[in-house]
Amino acid sequence: MIKTSIEKLANDIGFDIGNSDDVVQSDLLNGFCRGLFNSIPDRHKREIQICYIVDKLDNKSMGILTEIFEFIKTKKTES
Repeated sequence: MIKTSIEKLANDIGFDIGNSDDVVQSDLLNGFCRGLFNSIPDRHKREIQICYIVDKLDNKSMGILTEIFEFIKTKKTES
């Protein structure tokens, strides 16, 4: 498989955005999630893809995503 330049730089781009501000960070997450949702509209297939993604996450990523999830739960209960 030939990788695009974006695929080759995904980790470095993510790291740089992680050091950016909240607007840029949320833009990254919103774009990623929207792309994942639109590219895999079938919920079951999307859950399988998410399972593949989670399998490749490191401990720091899982920790941050867990923290984000907890804040999402709090925000949803306050709404």
